[in-house]
Amino acid sequence: MKLILDLGPKILLAFRNRSQRRLRKLNDAILKAAALDCNKINFNLAILSYVLSKIVSKPRFLRRDYSSSLESIEKILETLINAARKGNEEEVLEIFSTMEKSFITLDKKDPRFLISLVSKGKLKMAATFYAQGMSLGVASEMTGLEKQEILDYAGQTMMFDRVKEEVPISERMKRARRFITG
Repeated sequence: MKLILDLGPKILLAFRNRSQRRLRKLNDAILKAAALDCNKINFNLAILSYVLSKIVSKPRFLRRDYSSSLESIEKILETLINAARKGNEEEVLEIFSTMEKSFITLDKKDPRFLISLVSKGKLKMAATFYAQGMSLGVASEMTGLEKQEILDYAGQTMMFDRVKEEVPISERMKRARRFITG
């Protein structure tokens, strides 16, 4: 929850300002922090910040006919931050689910791609976490994606070349233990 409390208001402000650059920087910060403290909430926050950056990068979503959808997303973000302040993990996860439905609705209004924004976000975040040293199984479990799907995406991109920090095996083992023990 700490990550939502720290970065949630910044994500909301960047989204309100339609700042793709700021959302990407926040996504990078989330990825770094979430790799150390791997849990479903942080993983969902990484996907959320990535998808929001994709939305503001698409001129069609910035047109007037999408303004009510974007305002709705802002309200859900506010609700997410408030739920995190209360410390209710189940409510936070439900709000992520609501946000995902909003993204899907937005995508359906103007479907242009083979893969939805949410699916792309999950795939990219899973592959990024895998490239940073998270196990393929954990990345798969967090997203609900097949391991092969993550491997295929990572192999088709320059993802492993872009990850600057190598994670030694000892740190990978610590992360795995933390994930298993909660």
